[in-house]
Amino acid sequence: MSEKNIYQRINAVMKEVQYVQKDARVQGYKAVTHDMVTAVLRPAMVKAGIVIQLEQLKSELLERRDKTAGISMHLYSGDYAVHFVNIDKPDDRVTICINAHAADNGDKAPGKCASYATKSAMLKMFSLETGENEESRIAPPPEPKPKQKITDARLEAAIKKILDGEYTLEALGAHFELTGDQRATVMASLPEGGPQ
Repeated sequence: MSEKNIYQRINAVMKEVQYVQKDARVQGYKAVTHDMVTAVLRPAMVKAGIVIQLEQLKSELLERRDKTAGISMHLYSGDYAVHFVNIDKPDDRVTICINAHAADNGDKAPGKCASYATKSAMLKMFSLETGENEESRIAPPPEPKPKQKITDARLEAAIKKILDGEYTLEALGAHFELTGDQRATVMASLPEGGPQ
């Protein structure tokens, strides 16, 4: 029997699991399913001694399917308390209250709603990031693009843009590697006090 409280157990899960890959395409965008979140979290939750208890607080059928009125699906709403429970001391728990909605043309909307609420609570409780790649979002930052050497023709065009107010000295320096002579040319071309 572990003496860890529920917060320590949640922290143990967070140390093990940081990322869930989106695994479903829904109306043109990618999403993560309840099954994927459960598959990723379950081993760490079992190891940490945490179980989830779902309690429905309220439910409502917001819209009933009516094909004659052009309504093809039921729209169901549910309020839930999602309890994360310490298995060694069941009174030691953390609860997230969440509202969820689900649409279905048959009798599956209540189950979908409960699954969505549980998935959302799990993602939030364990601060899980979701993404589309197999690899974790923990990746090295992209390499900065190397500055280009600026040609005399491009330097003249850049000076004109600076004088016209379309370009800034900072932008010029950020994009181009300037030699000392080119810097001097830019500075000499500008009116005193900078571009007007």
